[in-house]
Amino acid sequence: MTNGQFIDLIPYLKERLEKSEDLKLYIGSDSQNAGKWTNYAIVIVLHKNRSGGHVIYSKKRVPKIVDRFSRLWNELEDSIELAKFLQENGIQNPICIDLDFNPDPRYGSNNVLRSALGYVESFGFDVRVKPFSMAATYCADKICNRKAPKRKKLNLVSNIK
Repeated sequence: MTNGQFIDLIPYLKERLEKSEDLKLYIGSDSQNAGKWTNYAIVIVLHKNRSGGHVIYSKKRVPKIVDRFSRLWNELEDSIELAKFLQENGIQNPICIDLDFNPDPRYGSNNVLRSALGYVESFGFDVRVKPFSMAATYCADKICNRKAPKRKKLNLVSNIK
């Protein structure tokens, strides 16, 4: 899923979006606890209707966050921060934030869902949740759970935190 290439995000996205008007931009994130660490992945998915997509991502590792609400809220804040960054830098493509939160009350992420929906919408972004948030959350999950090769750094996005 990676070629190890670092990119300058804003010029890269502008070029892609100018070349193809039918691209849709989705942002999503995921986190997983692993040992003493919490791994976060944030992705931008450029989806072209019926012909696939392109994923740009960044990973980070922080000391383990045990509190589920805090860990999930950090995912949400990462996505909103990235979406705002894109808008502030001229990416006007309708941005949709995919949340990896489940509307089914049997799942722990359901406790965060209502607050998260209101928070995202207050910034004017479209939002999708499971089962409709597959593009960005599926990619973020795959990247978050992927072990990095020792010889290569996986972060492809050089100018997001």
